[in-house]
Formats: sequence, structure tokens, C-alpha cells
Amino acid sequence: MTKTMNSTLITQVFDLINLNNKLIAVESPLQERLKLLNNIANQCFIQNIPCYLWTLEDDALNQLIINGQDLDLQPVTQYQAIAKNQREHYFEILRFWKTTHLQGILILEGIFPWLGETSDPDFFLTAEWIKSALINLKLYNRNEEKTAILLGSNASVSSDIAAEIPIVIQQLPTVEEISLSLSSHLPNYSQTEIYSLAIASAGMYLADIEYGISQAISSGFSNTQELTQKLSAYKISLFKRVYNIEFLQPPNISVGGLELMQEAFKKYKRLLTPLAKAYNLRLPKGILLIGPPGTGKSYSAKACSFRLGLPLIILEWGSFRSYGNEAEYKLKNLLALVDRLNRIILYLDDFDKGFAGDDDLSRRLAGMLLTWMQERTSEVLILASVNRLDWLPPELTRSGRFDDIFKVDLPNHGERHSIFKIYLAKFDKRFCNGDGFTEDEWRRLLKATHRCVGAEIQALVERAAISTFCKMFPDDVLPQGELPPLSITLSALLDARKNMNPLAIREADRIESIRNKADLQGLPSSPIDSSIYSVGNVDIFG
Repeated sequence: MTKTMNSTLITQVFDLINLNNKLIAVESPLQERLKLLNNIANQCFIQNIPCYLWTLEDDALNQLIINGQDLDLQPVTQYQAIAKNQREHYFEILRFWKTTHLQGILILEGIFPWLGETSDPDFFLTAEWIKSALINLKLYNRNEEKTAILLGSNASVSSDIAAEIPIVIQQLPTVEEISLSLSSHLPNYSQTEIYSLAIASAGMYLADIEYGISQAISSGFSNTQELTQKLSAYKISLFKRVYNIEFLQPPNISVGGLELMQEAFKKYKRLLTPLAKAYNLRLPKGILLIGPPGTGKSYSAKACSFRLGLPLIILEWGSFRSYGNEAEYKLKNLLALVDRLNRIILYLDDFDKGFAGDDDLSRRLAGMLLTWMQERTSEVLILASVNRLDWLPPELTRSGRFDDIFKVDLPNHGERHSIFKIYLAKFDKRFCNGDGFTEDEWRRLLKATHRCVGAEIQALVERAAISTFCKMFPDDVLPQGELPPLSITLSALLDARKNMNPLAIREADRIESIRNKADLQGLPSSPIDSSIYSVGNVDIFG
């Protein structure tokens, strides 16, 4: 039978115990804690080993007792008396376990915050005492049948004691492990249905999956497809809360221009095929999109997701700086999630802003990312958008880090024409399969919107649509019969343009500096404009 995630973890822990390791660190998420304790207690019961649990919250020591399918806590009276009357230190448990006649396994929950790197003087003395006590505990009990397991959701251990404490990390379950768990909870479902649910659940721990299914059941569903959709929606919400990311299925979008980049995306898709793997071909380690703000870098990431048919994770790289000492832990968990999901696009939005401070935290995060990019075996395509390439550390931009670098520039006339039609079609049906303007009208509009980027074109169209709507229905009275179409005129768009000062004009020096530096590093995303509206056919000054 396939091993479950928890049984694999338990095997690793007891293998270390059998190798006479007296001190072991276990990293396990909080939601999996009860299952983990049950499994450890069960294994101890099978091997006839006493098992104890100490928690930081109440400084209580309890023996874990298996009572049928339940886990009972039996207070250890010897320690309770010390903790109440004779305690010399809040972590008296470490002295107690070193000298007590009790044998077995002691699980210490909540001790990791004192074991990481710290420069806080108020924290330092206590942390050093705890580290010393743990090492002495290991040495003192080297010939005893005693093992201490340090348990927590973040097993951060400072470098001075890291070699003394092996760490076991509870990984996210594989699709096969999820399928095995779901089969026991949903015995009436077919293997095909179970596998579909397991795919939708990938990236979540088993406890989260069970909770998501219980939520779906309580809200009701008519078939397996609806259950899968509810579970996927729960996962997206969970990812947002836990990892602060957006998780998107491949969107069906249209892209105006950027044909050269689109062709590159098609090439990347071919590299995912078994034929490409047979020739040892792989996806690029990373792709940089550089250029001024608003030119469509984020939109390009969604287009890549659409072209490759892969889900998209959107992460604001600069947000890691707000986590402080937790930043590396957060990044480690996120990269583990991405590895487990596999065949996914990781988009690092505003990548350069994470290095604006040029501090030690930025360099450590960059080092973690580079190591992962170099060593990973998962099929993950990394896209990163950058406005200021000079903010990135040099080691990030050398060859072999980001294999392809594309310059996403201000859209040319032909691209602006395509972008306008995409956004106009959302409001004015004339632009869905045809054209609502004459060639001369288009020339006037494209001339007036010279140096406007895609985000500004979207804003122009939306403003013109609102203005047109307000003129059509000044009294908010719903007309009888069929609603009249919304027809956006050239004058409405030109009026909206008068009230907008494009960034490329307002901040011309800064934008040109960004474009010039992008020219030196990046490949063009768009071919030379060959449309009838190309700059050679339009007098932008007349």
C-alpha cells in the first residue's frame, strides 16, 4: 500500500531515533498537529515506548495514551509538582527530562522561537540558556532510552546548534497520497472521481482538504464536478490567506501586440512535451520582463498562462520585506508549494522593488530564490517583471539565471489599435467582430494617444464608456423593451484623453531611462510595426 504523508514522516522520525539521535526537530503545520501526535503515539504504543507531550502554553507535561481511536492526555504528577512549587525557570522541563527516571519520547511544542538567529538582547540570554540546556540534555542522556522531539510549524535553528539537531519536515502531500486519503473518506466515489478531486486539492495539507470537503458538503453540491469546483475555490481562498498569493487557472484573454513574446510562449509549451524531455530539453530557468510601468508585463504573464495552459501564481515580491524575520520561512514554504504543484507559472510582480533597500534581507531572499532556481526539478516557469533593472543584484541577471529577457516597450501604433479594439469590445459590440471606426478616425485616435500604454488605454475606454452611458440615460430610467447598444464615439475617447496626462509624457526622463536600459539587456517583444497605422504612415507632430 502507498504510504501516506504522515506515515512517511513517522518513519523518518523513528529511523532517527533508532540511530540513537537524542534530539530531533520536526516541522509540521499547525493544522496537521493532532494527526501527527496521534501517529507518534500509535507508533510508540506499537513499540511499547512511553510518549510525553509538553506545551509552552500551559507548561504542563502529559503522557499520550492511545484509547481505541482516541488520544488521551494523562498528567505527569512528578512534573506538575515541580512546575507548581519548585520551578526555577520557565523551561524547567529541560532540567526535569535530563534527570528524571522516566524513559521514552518527550515532545516539546513551542520551543523553536528561542532557537533561531536573534540579536535582541532581552531574548538572547534566554535563548542561549535553552540552547545550552538542549545540548546538555543530549549529552547527559546519550546512554539513556530518552529522546526529545522539538515540534513546531517553523523549525528554524541557529547555525551554532544546527549540526546537533537533525530536522524532519512534513512536506505537502502528493496527488497519490491525497487520493489514498480521499478514498478512505469518500468510499462511494470512483477512482476517476477521486483522482479529479486529488488534482484540485494539490497544494493543500490533508487537514485542509478534509475541511474544504466538509465545507462543500455542508453547502451542498449536485455532482463531483461541482464538489471539485467548490474545493478549488476553497484552495484559492486558502492560498490567498496563507501565502498572500493569487492563484489563477489559465485565463482566456486576448493580447494586443507583443507577437515575438507570444511566439516564445509557444516555444515554451513545446518544451513541456515528452518529445522535448526525450532530448533532455527543459524550460528556461527564468524569464525577465523589463520595461516602463503599465506596458503589459502582468498581462503578458496571464497571456503566458493561457498559451501554455498552466495555472498562474501571482506574487508581489516586495511583500516579503514586510515579513521581517519570517520572510525566509514564508519564501521556503511558498517554493515548496510551487514545487509540489508542478507544471505551473510563478509570476514575481515588481521583482525589482524587493531589492530597493539593498539590505541583508534582500540578499538572503535572492540567495534562496537562486538556489531553488538552480536545483529544482519541477516544471515551473518563472516570470519576473522589472521596471528598474539596475536595482537587481548582478548575480540575478547573469547568464544562466534568467535565460530570456524581454523588453516590454511602449506600444506602437498597430499595437495600440489592437489594444483599443480589445477594450472597446467589452462595451461596444461593433468592435467584437468588426470595426466601429473608419481608418481616418483610427489615425486621429492613435495620434492623440501617442506614448499611452495599455493600462492607460484601458482607463480611457472605461471613462469614455461611462460618459456615453451617462448621456444615454441621464435620469437612470430603465427603458422598456430591448436595451439600446452602447456606442462609444471617437469624440468621447478624445475627451477622455484630454483629462489624462500619460506617464511616459509626465515622467519622460525617468521612462526614457528605463527604456534605454531595457534596450541594452532585453530582446524585443514586438516586431517592427507593419500595420497600416505604423508611424511611417502617421504624422505624430501634425
